[in-house]
Amino acid sequence: MRKLLLTICILVNLNSEAQFLLPLQHDTALINQEIICHGNADYSFSSVRNDVGKKLIYGGYIDDAMKGFSFDKHKGINRLGIEAGAEIEYRNYQVNVLKKQRGILLKMGYGNFGSMLYSKDLFGLIFYGNDQYLGSTADFSGSRFRFMSFQKIGFGFIDKKSKSNISLNFYSISRFLAGNIYEGQLFQSAENDSINLLLSGEMNVSKSYPFIKGIGIGIDFDYRFPFEIKENSLAYFQITGRNLGLSYLPSSVTQYAVDSNYVYEGFTFNELFGNVSDFSNGTNILDTLNIAKSDAGGIVLLPGFIQVGKIIDETNKSRFQSFFGMRMYTSLAYSPFLFAGAQWRISDAYRMGVHASYGGYTGIRIGWYSSILIKKFSIGIGTEDVIGTVSNFGRGQSLQLRLRCGL
Repeated sequence: MRKLLLTICILVNLNSEAQFLLPLQHDTALINQEIICHGNADYSFSSVRNDVGKKLIYGGYIDDAMKGFSFDKHKGINRLGIEAGAEIEYRNYQVNVLKKQRGILLKMGYGNFGSMLYSKDLFGLIFYGNDQYLGSTADFSGSRFRFMSFQKIGFGFIDKKSKSNISLNFYSISRFLAGNIYEGQLFQSAENDSINLLLSGEMNVSKSYPFIKGIGIGIDFDYRFPFEIKENSLAYFQITGRNLGLSYLPSSVTQYAVDSNYVYEGFTFNELFGNVSDFSNGTNILDTLNIAKSDAGGIVLLPGFIQVGKIIDETNKSRFQSFFGMRMYTSLAYSPFLFAGAQWRISDAYRMGVHASYGGYTGIRIGWYSSILIKKFSIGIGTEDVIGTVSNFGRGQSLQLRLRCGL
């Protein structure tokens, strides 16, 4: 069981879908065409420190002191998530669509999104086994996880002046993994000779073939509008959404479902579960727990998000500008994410910014970014978690890159 649970958690954390806090600059300058590339890699935990988190992501030895510190920080319900992806977008402002006010855009990219809600006892079972639960009950009810990997291609329109835009996207789903534990309790006698397991839940795993496990359709949009903050002074706000839509998974998904109460006499925990590595190695675990296996499919939400906030105005020559906002994902594991920061315009070519955020999968994070603008070319690099990226004292790591080139 310990190997099985750890395998599930690592699968959830290896990949996920990327979104970006690196501020977008609002620029009304007219250009003919431009290419925008951006990428992101980010993982964060609510209760696991980086000395353990890095080992889960990159591999390595986790000693008792590391496990103990993270275990003590766990609450009843905990969160984790990881995102990774990249996208390239081509914009053409020379063509005239809808009364000459709008150009066209084309985009393509890939994304991965993984998230998990889990109980403290689930972490304890994974890292300590059953030893510390002898004579007591380990409760992992309410734990859930979800992972999706996809590729996308989109076509849309962009307003030439405000840069507001919308696109219709088509998705191919290459991997899907999801599970819910509605009720989960494990009691083992103090003598270590009997087990009582209450288990109700399901897990859906995409098959190894074909490459395309499903298809989807969704939209991206970016709406920008000015707001008068004082007389003759405007600020620009943005409402943006990505990957808002649905995907259809046919019978390329295998479902494992269980809803039973088991009592085992004369078995220890290790004898019953110790040789289990995953669901694919034989049928012993399925037979033991009476898990029903079937082909499944259906409609599921794409890993979308919406962000609302104030953005940086490149037409404003002030040395300092603020930005702030809120972000939400279509994931129960993701709590409302708030951020606020300021940008310093060091010169006409160079900008640097800092921000603080709270929510998502973790607590408070401090971020930083830097960007260089030279004529029609700009490049930016940043992180949403400075402390976590450079040390073991944080609860995650983050890296963001953005490249923009006018043609």
